[in-house]
Amino acid sequence: MKKHHAGIGIVLGGFLVLTLNAQDTASARKHPAVVVGTFDSRAVLMAYVGSDAFKDSMEELYADLARAKAAGDEKRIAELEAFGPELQQRIHRQGFGTAPVDDIIARIADELPAIAAEAGVEVIVSKWALAYRGPTAQFVDVTDLLTAEFDPSAETLQGIREIVAQEPVPLDQLGDH
Repeated sequence: MKKHHAGIGIVLGGFLVLTLNAQDTASARKHPAVVVGTFDSRAVLMAYVGSDAFKDSMEELYADLARAKAAGDEKRIAELEAFGPELQQRIHRQGFGTAPVDDIIARIADELPAIAAEAGVEVIVSKWALAYRGPTAQFVDVTDLLTAEFDPSAETLQGIREIVAQEPVPLDQLGDH
């Protein structure tokens, strides 16, 4: 009798597994995969830093500093002089580590819907921000589409290729640069 119960248990267990697998497959068909565009934030940073937009923003900062000095505005001078090292540290962490580049992505926010449509994705996120990848999720690398928005030179593109070929430096190892 015990063998009979064990046999029934095995059959029922197998049936349960098959039923659950069929439900998972049916569920996957009912809920199409989300297509996620991912990008390497280091490449986006490098494209931006090599762009005319970045050069223009730096020129504006230097002009602001010159105006503050001409006006004798010590408070503004101190703010601008403190901003330089802060900016350098942020760029270092974004360019060599995985620090977010939200400030840069914001500069091309109006272009994101077109980039997403071109890539066939519904979401765009830094590849470093993915905590979990479900079995039905699909990923498309949109790094090149994002960097193209900053019209990178051949030299900048070469630098991008070199940096993305390497693993990022852990943020806690970058220190204050």
